[in-house]
Amino acid sequence: MVKSLSSILNQIERLQKEAASIQSEVIDRIQKEITKYSLTPEQLFGQATARRAAVVKPKQKAAPLVRAAKFADGAGNTWGGMGKRPEWLRQALEAGKALEEFLVGGAGAKASSATKVAKRSAKRKSRTAPAVTASSKKRAVAKKASGRKPRAKPAASAAA
Repeated sequence: MVKSLSSILNQIERLQKEAASIQSEVIDRIQKEITKYSLTPEQLFGQATARRAAVVKPKQKAAPLVRAAKFADGAGNTWGGMGKRPEWLRQALEAGKALEEFLVGGAGAKASSATKVAKRSAKRKSRTAPAVTASSKKRAVAKKASGRKPRAKPAASAAA
């Protein structure tokens, strides 16, 4: 037996109406019973559910993350330094200006980033060289005997 598309769609529509009718009848019956017996949400669903139901709030979107401007021009345009460069900055760079001209804070911003680099470099240099142990000496002797050159050790810092 071959059914046509329209007969199947009619059958689906009829079944959906029937399901909605059944749901409506069940809801009406439950509401009458709740009213008849003066039932509360706490009695039906427990204490925690009742509190959650009373304090349901609509979901709010998180506020977009606002970054401090790292680059700005005199016209009020700003850019945080992340993502694609804005058109106003690209046009200025094409016109021959340097990116450093747009740094917020001018030379202070350059100095602070140079200071950060210097601090990181000093921190690396201040790390102590690993202690030479008997086993590391044996490995060095074995490498010499095998004809391989030992790795050069980094120079020890004078500050250490």
